[in-house]
Amino acid sequence: MRTVLSRLGYLVSVASTGTEALAMRPNMQFSAALVAARLPDMAGLTLARHLASAPFRISVLLFGDPFDRRLVESEVHNRARIAFLAKPLSLGRLVATLKRLADGEPATSAAEPPMSSLSSFDRTRLREFSNGDPALEQELANLFLETASLYLDQMAASLTDPERWRRAAHALKGASANIGATEIAALAGAAERAAPSRELVAELEARLRALRAELSCAQAHTPCAL
Repeated sequence: MRTVLSRLGYLVSVASTGTEALAMRPNMQFSAALVAARLPDMAGLTLARHLASAPFRISVLLFGDPFDRRLVESEVHNRARIAFLAKPLSLGRLVATLKRLADGEPATSAAEPPMSSLSSFDRTRLREFSNGDPALEQELANLFLETASLYLDQMAASLTDPERWRRAAHALKGASANIGATEIAALAGAAERAAPSRELVAELEARLRALRAELSCAQAHTPCAL
């Protein structure tokens, strides 16, 4: 989130705990706060209540697993400044919500689009992910390709470290599912459950190269034979 929002021109400050976030509040004025539903030192809803009741105007976007929505649903309905976004988090919907807030519109709890059926790449999912903004779509696609390469490098460097391998594969699975690269997401999910393997890294690298070519063709509006 920090990487994408910073690239889009937002000034982003990050706190690792609720206590740290509350300590930042008196010294900085924020337009919005993104709060995980589950924090290491307090409930995300507790932090959201503190932030939403601040004397200066701040809207709070809670994000968490779909079942977390039930825990905050009444609070979301009763407080105009608190909204909820379910994981897997669509950065396109996140950015669209922030744009609405910048325009002075109230925060709303946007429903997440359903995950697509398995295929090599779902362009509809990418359009939903970018909220129909072509420039943002290209930016997010390019960012995904960069971060996916980093996750693969981490996996290749973790052949003797199963826990690090699992974390990198899990990150690649989530990033791929979000943007619509469902084939890579499925393979990364299998890698997450498997022992570290050079063969799995090589297969993921081949799938990523194919997707990179497909996205390049789509951005250039050129038909491709892959």
